[in-house]
Amino acid sequence: MKKPTFNSIIRNNLLILLTTAIVLGLATKVNADSALFMFGFIYLGQALVNLVLALTHIGQGPDKVGPAPYLLSMLLVLIIGFGACSGIFIFGGSLGNMH
Repeated sequence: MKKPTFNSIIRNNLLILLTTAIVLGLATKVNADSALFMFGFIYLGQALVNLVLALTHIGQGPDKVGPAPYLLSMLLVLIIGFGACSGIFIFGGSLGNMH
């Protein structure tokens, strides 16, 4: 099995997050409160998975991927995810008006 690189871990995690947000946003007609809960649950879930993966990669040798890409991905998911939600509510009004 091919060893994952630093960039591929971050890219794949952010692509999964973006794809999930788009698919769920298009597939459901929800109000602002349920959308906030749904996307918040997705963001926190992915951050938790990245944290668990980082903890399992602590102490591996130099030829293995360490915990850094997983921790960076977790940080980016939390910053980008909740920042995007805040921006939508501040500049775009409620999510219910977007459908």
